[in-house]
Amino acid sequence: MVESTSTGSVSRHRPQVHLVTGATGFVGAALVLELLRRTDDHVVAVLRPGDQGPERRLVQALSEAANAYGTTLSRDDLARCRGVAGDLLRPGCAVDAEAVGPVEHVWHCAASLRYEDRFRDEIRATNVQGTARALALARRLGAARFDHVSTAYVAGRRTGPIEEAPAEACANNQYEQSKIDGERLVLDAERLKTRIFRPSVVVGHSRTLAATTFSGFYGFVRQLVQFKGMIDRTQRGLLARAPLRIRLDARARINLVPIDAVASELARIGLTDAPSGVFHLTHPVGTEVGMCVETIFAMLELHRPDFVEDPEAFEWLDARFDERLDFFGSYIRGDKQFARDRTDAALVGPGASPRHYDAAAVHDLGRWYLDVLSEQRRALPVAR
Repeated sequence: MVESTSTGSVSRHRPQVHLVTGATGFVGAALVLELLRRTDDHVVAVLRPGDQGPERRLVQALSEAANAYGTTLSRDDLARCRGVAGDLLRPGCAVDAEAVGPVEHVWHCAASLRYEDRFRDEIRATNVQGTARALALARRLGAARFDHVSTAYVAGRRTGPIEEAPAEACANNQYEQSKIDGERLVLDAERLKTRIFRPSVVVGHSRTLAATTFSGFYGFVRQLVQFKGMIDRTQRGLLARAPLRIRLDARARINLVPIDAVASELARIGLTDAPSGVFHLTHPVGTEVGMCVETIFAMLELHRPDFVEDPEAFEWLDARFDERLDFFGSYIRGDKQFARDRTDAALVGPGASPRHYDAAAVHDLGRWYLDVLSEQRRALPVAR
């Protein structure tokens, strides 16, 4: 099997073995499906111990992702996958190296998405020390390549053009700082070819709209739904009659990118001899924050919000909602334009342009997630 690349060609005399951490997560599962679709290779997924065995958990996660994205997952595909027990928090990732066997390529997708100061030790244990252990495991298994999934929002408080370059220490929260520090470990790693892939705000599949986990964009929608419910319990309809004041930059751009575009670009670059360094897996065109937020408010039948720069303008209710938006500060305050020069130069083969996230597309994403929340509420036991 031979793949042509922009930097030459990679000759394959036998199927390679890829080891993936975080394979049951949003990006990790989509990546595994993409590797199965694009290659004849084998995938070993390192999964934390749980009530179910690693094999069963892997099959369940991949099946759910394939169903959500309208893709096929055959018995032959599953035969090329296996799950092994492991834990990034333990020495050696608690992986039995002999049971895994030699590995050519490691994809490190596992991460903690917590961000609060009170979880600092837990966050760093996964995103920093866990990354160090994953690098050591890759060397122990004889891997030549280590591809690390980070986030475009290591940009932190920086605004304007964001280059595909090592991150500077200007984080908004513990999550961003941990990803910055994890990236440094990867860039400084010895005896491995390392690349860092930075997705932006990952949302549902461009065709089916489906997602399998719900942070980022969905977290904002969920916070607003919960806040509306809380207010309605004491003053029904208040948020439909009076505007909330929200501290954000209305003309700043949030970068929404569908999961299928992220997985496709990750695999298309990762499977080639693209050079070490940083690659942005972002949408070529951002979406105005003000339009995005106004669309969500209208969808929930809330009064159009007022956008302010100074929290001094807040009433009590505005301040309470602002507290809930702490994590989303990187997304809604300050205009970031993510460069894609290295990404676009490294991409091999045709790829579909992701859908532009205008008001209609944002509405579709939000509506899909509201239906999910409605289904979850219906599944709850009735209180007696």
